[in-house]
Amino acid sequence: MADSTLIDTLQFGPDDAPTHKYEVYGDDEKTPTYALIYQHSGGDWEKIDETLTFAAKDEQDEASSTMDYGSSDGLPELRDLPAEARERSEKHWRDNFAD
Repeated sequence: MADSTLIDTLQFGPDDAPTHKYEVYGDDEKTPTYALIYQHSGGDWEKIDETLTFAAKDEQDEASSTMDYGSSDGLPELRDLPAEARERSEKHWRDNFAD
């Protein structure tokens, strides 16, 4: 985790006073692997003892290693992994913290 790149910072809750923040990190800006979760408390952001993980890197590695057949075939379309990480973070927030 030490060499990870911050990809996105997401805040959830009321527009004028978000209650939770997710910092999405990955090996590069297109491959999110985990999110650190913070809760707004007393004017400060405090990291909670939970990390949301994403399987993006494993999926990319698997996709490139299974391309043994049909050398003329192009690589498969990779999904928009950062967008999926944002959606998964929002779902996690809704399932665990939203009223």
